[in-house]
Formats: sequence, C-alpha cells, structure tokens
Amino acid sequence: MLTVQVPSNPIRLTTQTQPSPMTVRSNESDPLRTIFTANRAKLLLTYFLFNVENLLRLSQPFVLGLAINDLLHESSFGLMLFVGQHLAHLLIGSLRQMYDTRVYTGIYTDLATKLVVAQRGREVGLSRVAARSSLSREFVEFFENHVPLLIKSLYSVVGALVMLAFYDRVLVPVCLGLLLPAVVLNRIYSRRTFELNHQLHDQLEHEVDVIDRSQEPAVRRHYDAVASWRVKLSDCEALNFGTMEVFVLGVMVLALLRTCSTLTASPGDIFAVFRYVLMLVMGIDGIPKLVQQFSRLRDLTQRFQRT
Repeated sequence: MLTVQVPSNPIRLTTQTQPSPMTVRSNESDPLRTIFTANRAKLLLTYFLFNVENLLRLSQPFVLGLAINDLLHESSFGLMLFVGQHLAHLLIGSLRQMYDTRVYTGIYTDLATKLVVAQRGREVGLSRVAARSSLSREFVEFFENHVPLLIKSLYSVVGALVMLAFYDRVLVPVCLGLLLPAVVLNRIYSRRTFELNHQLHDQLEHEVDVIDRSQEPAVRRHYDAVASWRVKLSDCEALNFGTMEVFVLGVMVLALLRTCSTLTASPGDIFAVFRYVLMLVMGIDGIPKLVQQFSRLRDLTQRFQRT
C-alpha cells in the first residue's frame, strides 16, 4: 500500500579525516540500512518486545468481552483474566519504553557525529551541515516512532480482521472495503507531501546563514517561509484525514447495525466486536503519518548525497 523509493546502496559512515567524495556518496545512499545493520541486535530486541506488547493489546477486547459475559453470569474468571492481561501489557510496555530511550539516543549521537565529520570533510557549507545534522534525527525517529507505528498498524488491521472473523465473518469484507479509499488517498498524499517536504528542507538548510547575517527582514522572511510550508503540510494531512473519516463512519455504522441486529449476540461480544472495528480504524488512520515520514526520508536521502 505504501511505496517508498530509497536508493539501494548501503551507507557506511566513517570518521575518516578527509574522506573522498566518491566514497562518501556511495556510503550515504541508504542511511536506514546502515543504521539497522550497525544496531541490529538492539533494534530486534526492542521490536520483539513491541510485538509482545501488541499481541497483549490485541487480546484486550476479547478478554474484556469475556469478563463482561462472565460477570453477567456471576463468574469472576473473565475478570481475573482481564487483570492478568492488563498487568502483563503494562509491564512489557514500561520495560520496552525505558529500553527504547537508551537505544535511540545512542544511535542518534553516533549518526550525527559521523555525518558532521563526513560532510565537513567534503567541504559542505556550515549552514547545510548544521541543518542536515539536525534533520538526520528523522532517520532515527523512523526506527523509534514509525517502524513501531507500522507494526502497530499491521496488528490493528490484520489482527482486528482475524478477530472479527471469529465473531462474525460478514464484517470482514465490510471492513476490507476501507482499504480501497485508503490506498487511493494515500498515493495522492504521498506525492504532495514529498513536494512540500522538499521545499521545507530547502528552506531549513539556509537557516544558519540567515541567523548569522542577523538582518531582521531576512530572518522574518525565513521563519514566515518555514511556517508556510509547515501549514501546507498540516492542511494536506487534515484534508486526507477528513476525507478518509467519511468512509470510516460508513463502515462503523454498518458494523453497529450488523452486530446489534444479531439476536444471539451477548453484551460482551457486541463490545468486543466494536472495539476491534475501532482498532482496525485506528490502524488505517496511522497510514498517513507513515506516508509523510517516508516522503521526508526520500528527500533527505537524496539531499545528503549532494554537496
């Protein structure tokens, strides 16, 4: 559903005093692959914990629905199961978050240091190097925020569809209908955000020079331009989200009508079904954030290869 065009050659950032231009260009073509290769064990561990966390999250509506049904029949088994699930989710999530902070701050420190040394060795201007070292944080944020968002969205969409099939198979094709508008809207959104992020990054690369000159009209124009590109990105995201939510509303109404019209449905099952529908919707709602981040990284990857 998401198409990302990133150059294929891996980057191996080194701290040589005066790297040759050809070497640096070859090595900086795929920062994402380099970061993952250099930190594979740490990243795989945090993603393993995040997968366990999401499996526990996926089970919550089922367990909570079971607790409701058991309590209505004067049984506490479902309630105890819900308490155990919630405590396990809390423990795994807390440990994973503490570990993440240590991993990603270390990765960014290493990446920014090597980037600055390599770019200055190629005699790239100070303003551009300062901007790019700051923007390089986006590559780390991809692993820290957007890979987990992708994993969470997959669990929310695929996991919710599997659980909905357990309750009522008719709801599966109804919910799958959301994927068509999601694909069309996000393809358009991807092209637009790539253009806007390119313009924003162009402006940010000149920020240090503007500040260094300290001329109020120029500084004002710079920050007005930055604000303008950010507003356009926000407007684009809002338009994409609002359009998609029209389709989401239709699916939620159909799911409610279908579930509540089934005479054999228990209160706990109705609650669980609607929670899984909401989970699926939230997974689809996360796609635009991934699309915009991929657009940023495409532009940054191309930008870091040129002087």
